[in-house]
Amino acid sequence: MAENNVIAVDFGSVLEIRINNFVPIELTDLTMSLLGIGNQYTSFIEAEANADFEVATELYVKEVRSGSIVIELITNTMPLVPLLWTGGSMLEWVEYSKSTIEWLTSSRSDPPRAINKQTLKQWNNILEPVAKDGSSQMNISAKEGNVTVNQIIINSSDAVKAQEKIRYELEKFDEPDDNTHIMKVMTWYRTKFDLNSNTGDRAIIEQISKKPLKVIFENQAVKAEILETNEEFEKPWHELAYLVDVVVQTVRDVPKVYTIIRVHSEHTFDPASDV
Repeated sequence: MAENNVIAVDFGSVLEIRINNFVPIELTDLTMSLLGIGNQYTSFIEAEANADFEVATELYVKEVRSGSIVIELITNTMPLVPLLWTGGSMLEWVEYSKSTIEWLTSSRSDPPRAINKQTLKQWNNILEPVAKDGSSQMNISAKEGNVTVNQIIINSSDAVKAQEKIRYELEKFDEPDDNTHIMKVMTWYRTKFDLNSNTGDRAIIEQISKKPLKVIFENQAVKAEILETNEEFEKPWHELAYLVDVVVQTVRDVPKVYTIIRVHSEHTFDPASDV
């Protein structure tokens, strides 16, 4: 039996993801699982952080050795993260993830927080290596030194059941719900002209919130469409207003993140124009 280990560092605490597998794991599945873990941790921190703070995580391959892969997850907001929770961000993320898995594997009707397509797809990727191997198990542990302070144990049958729930939930996104807003006016507050960056983009949709919120895109095609130069206007793209379809992620009913799912390019306009 091979074991794959992922280590993430956070102020003396570590996040260990251990996959006990009995058949070889496809490289793509393992890579997507690790990316899903990193993205979910980042999203969790950003949803709790103030809009004025930048939060980012990067995955580094620390070591490859026989039977295991070791990864370090490091945030660039060290002064901020410890202030959010007395138990540390790793412990809190594991607790949130435990609630998410319980929702995906039981009859519990509501997720622990507002969920979107991207989150569902990332959890599907996280669970994929275990779901494919009927004898495997994934342990996600928050540790302080050698002491485990919080842990999730996911066996293959739980992973398969969770993926079935994910497919069901993804189908529901075909119809607008209370968190989906159609054709809302969005203006940029701060952004980067970078298709490969998922940080630094903040926008204002006044009908939803007066505050600038973090913006992410459902896929690269949507992001590319909004960043295209529009020759109809003399102003650059980031000074224009856009009509977008958006999913709003909330924390305790307070909007925190916009996920742009469609851009109605034909309705782009100059917000300073009287026409």
